[in-house]
Amino acid sequence: MVAIGFGFPRFRRVLIMALGLGLVFYGSLLMFQDPESYAPAMGREHIQNLKSHLSYYFDENDNNDNILDSFANTDIDLEGKTLAESVKGVKDEEANHISQQFYTPLLRLMNAKKDSIPKLSLTRRATDDKGSVFTKEKLLEYLVIDTDDIPRLKDIHQEIYDALPDKFPKGLYKGTGIVLIGGGQYSWLSLLSIKSVRSFGCQLPIEMIIPTEEEYEHDLCEEILPALGGSCVLLYNVLGEEVMKEIEFKGYQYKSLALIASSFEEVLLLDSDNVLVHNPEAFFEMEPFTSTGMVTWPDYWTRTTSPHLYEIMGINVKNTRVRDGKWPLKTPVELDDISDVSYHDLEGTFPDLSTESGQLLLRKSDHLKTLLLSLFYNLYGPDFFYPLISQGFDGEGDKDTFVLGAIKGGEKFYQVKSEIQSFGWFDEGNFNGVSMGQRNPLNDYEQLKEIENSENPDYSQFDTRQAPIFTVHANFPKLNPFLLYKEEKLKNSKGEDFRMYSDISHFLPEPFDFEHVQYKRMKFLLCELNISLKYFNPISRAELCEFIEGHLKFLENNPVMN
Repeated sequence: MVAIGFGFPRFRRVLIMALGLGLVFYGSLLMFQDPESYAPAMGREHIQNLKSHLSYYFDENDNNDNILDSFANTDIDLEGKTLAESVKGVKDEEANHISQQFYTPLLRLMNAKKDSIPKLSLTRRATDDKGSVFTKEKLLEYLVIDTDDIPRLKDIHQEIYDALPDKFPKGLYKGTGIVLIGGGQYSWLSLLSIKSVRSFGCQLPIEMIIPTEEEYEHDLCEEILPALGGSCVLLYNVLGEEVMKEIEFKGYQYKSLALIASSFEEVLLLDSDNVLVHNPEAFFEMEPFTSTGMVTWPDYWTRTTSPHLYEIMGINVKNTRVRDGKWPLKTPVELDDISDVSYHDLEGTFPDLSTESGQLLLRKSDHLKTLLLSLFYNLYGPDFFYPLISQGFDGEGDKDTFVLGAIKGGEKFYQVKSEIQSFGWFDEGNFNGVSMGQRNPLNDYEQLKEIENSENPDYSQFDTRQAPIFTVHANFPKLNPFLLYKEEKLKNSKGEDFRMYSDISHFLPEPFDFEHVQYKRMKFLLCELNISLKYFNPISRAELCEFIEGHLKFLENNPVMN
């Protein structure tokens, strides 16, 4: 439940406007008020009375008073058609029936292979050889696999591929929206992420995928999210009771499941700890998405995929060098000897760099095989496909499964060429990374095409830091005040408070104090609106808020911006 006092002047003004006009006009009056000016709630009102006021706050730009308010005059009719009406609720029985008819046979076919796919092990990890040239010979050193078993595994992969349908059922997916995964701490992180999405003026509908019935929360799903132009999608309802009982889903598998469970045809899938610092709506309307229907972002690392995976997937790798790292060669080079050549420079291999899947743009109708193959790869990921893909290199997980599915399925994708911007802090001269800034794909694509269309393309002229940051993947540690407090993550080696995001403001499209804003939002949502989430039950709200307010005061006393 959420409590809020209606006697405060701000809300009296809002109520008068709503009653008099029937619409919410949020312009400069609301846009530039500081969330910290809200007084503590003076009593509990029914949660239904919260919904409109929560939407005012989420749509308010509380990042920086100097950010342009070009989107400030948008209006939402809270009593008539709302953003929430364009997304499906927790129980859309007709759509769920279609999903179950389509996906149940495929999931059962995939699950039937569980006794036929072995658990792989490594003799050592590829990450131990950072800086090496990963030749074919080098990449065959890490994985323990019976080579006599490869033809059988190839047959299994081909059987799954041949069983894939050609298209989705009519009407299964429609519209454009943002998808996050909730449940436990991820419901909180998603809520914080949604606040950032809305504060930059993005009006796309949002779906939060709830993995299990136990993680469903009525107030969040039925009251709070609909007021924010969003809804919950309960995975249990979409896939059906029988499949959920037959197959044990966990971890990285939920990302593939979230894509098939969401109702949108065009999706921006975000990790729950990913905080947007730019409105992404234009990404769906411009290149590279319009021509490819799939955009991925790079990780830090080179690919270390086992040559055996290409055999299993039925992909022919030729002794022709077509790349130098992530850049194409002007003229492919036929090689008699590949002993000193990076394996992933060869034709047929997956291009560098490896993928960071904290964000993914996807048009489903053009990427059916990508979606379904990635589901298969993640179903058997931890024991089989992940070791084949990464061989123990950093960042092992679901991240490359979408690109693998696209390549095998012959479906287009564009991977951003710009590099990650690392954010963090220094302790005794040592840098501690806490998040990754990923860059705007529109600017990235524009710069790449300018080079490709020149008379003599020179990829060394590509500025990997030119495109602005559009999102901050705050993943290590996450913006979870409970764990930050419990694990004392905000103390340095001397036991002193510190700024975790020391210099981030200088890298953002519109500079603002990122860390300060996140803690202001924590305070408002958890301490003033007193939003109830089961995840925070183990700690008293007073204790949690004392921690939040203490760090907020530290940030205010130690500013990073003029």
